[in-house]
Amino acid sequence: MVADPRARVRLAQLHLYVDVHRHDRYVAPVLAIITALLLSRWVPTSWALGWLVLELVIIAHYLWVYRRFKRANPPPSEERRWANRIALAHGAHMLAWSSLVVWAWQPGDFGNLMFVMLVHVGLISLTVSMSNAHLRLLWLDMTFPVLALVAPPLLEPSGFHLGLSLLGVGFCALMVLVGRQINTATTEAIELRQRNEQLIQELHSQATRDALTGLINRRYLLEAGARLLQQRHRSGEPLALLIIDLDHFKRINDQHGHLGGDEVLVAVVGTCVQHVRAGDCFGRLGGEEFALVLPDTQLAQARDLAERLRSATAALAIPLPGETIRPTISVGLAMATDDDTTLSDLLRRADAAMYEAKAGGRNRVVCAHPAGGSRADPVPA
Repeated sequence: MVADPRARVRLAQLHLYVDVHRHDRYVAPVLAIITALLLSRWVPTSWALGWLVLELVIIAHYLWVYRRFKRANPPPSEERRWANRIALAHGAHMLAWSSLVVWAWQPGDFGNLMFVMLVHVGLISLTVSMSNAHLRLLWLDMTFPVLALVAPPLLEPSGFHLGLSLLGVGFCALMVLVGRQINTATTEAIELRQRNEQLIQELHSQATRDALTGLINRRYLLEAGARLLQQRHRSGEPLALLIIDLDHFKRINDQHGHLGGDEVLVAVVGTCVQHVRAGDCFGRLGGEEFALVLPDTQLAQARDLAERLRSATAALAIPLPGETIRPTISVGLAMATDDDTTLSDLLRRADAAMYEAKAGGRNRVVCAHPAGGSRADPVPA
């Protein structure tokens, strides 16, 4: 299932929001301590200390939620659930600071007024600069500090206090417009980055994948196989190579055209892929010939896999116009030895075993001996 592009963008915005706010672990506790010390000038020390302890717990909690989010690395489909969790955790932080206007404001005290207003103007400014990456969280983060900045003057009805509220509304509106503009620019940058990443993935796929079967192509197969062979020489672990060739493929192409041949190839590959392990290297050498490199695989295991591939292919029935094709494969198997200095040496022995399987009647597995000989395993009835 392909993720909604907008959901991918929102998830990237949520990651950016969290990355920016994780800096709070350095600054937020210090600001809370300074604020508590200043609060003790106007409220009982126990109140200031209680607020400080609560705020430090809130900071620890939302930072913990951020860490959980980064470790989980959720898919785009879970963006809203995580955004809600983060909104609740960080919203408690904003509420704790905004609550100062309720229990710590001393009307008529100019110093206290400056303190409370500085806290809330700072909250609004920091929120716009830090929360703009995720627009919904920006609105939620702004709610409490905006109310705390705009509402208190209205508690003393007068033209002057109404003017203060209007001034606060204008200031907040300007900050919101700035936040939206930054969010728009950030979103465009995220979308551009994601398009570039997708383009790079497509180019990499085109450079390494066979367009018809989806397997890795010849060039990448040979490079990966050479690396696995070198790894085998260093570790001493066994390594097997299967050369798989579709029997009578030219006849299928001649009778049903290349589209019919392609349909048979895709069906055979789809069946074989079901038996291939995650660490194996399966690719198309060209035409109807494929190679399967099996790291850390003993001879008996490789032969058993080759037989499963052969029998699974023989069980296929592919309907084409005028005929049902029942394909078979011939498989050559070679085990890597210390004498195989390059992948070509191993390929040559596996290829010779595959041709012996062809000469022996097809639809069979032939295991090459290290010395270069081979033997054919009987085909089950």
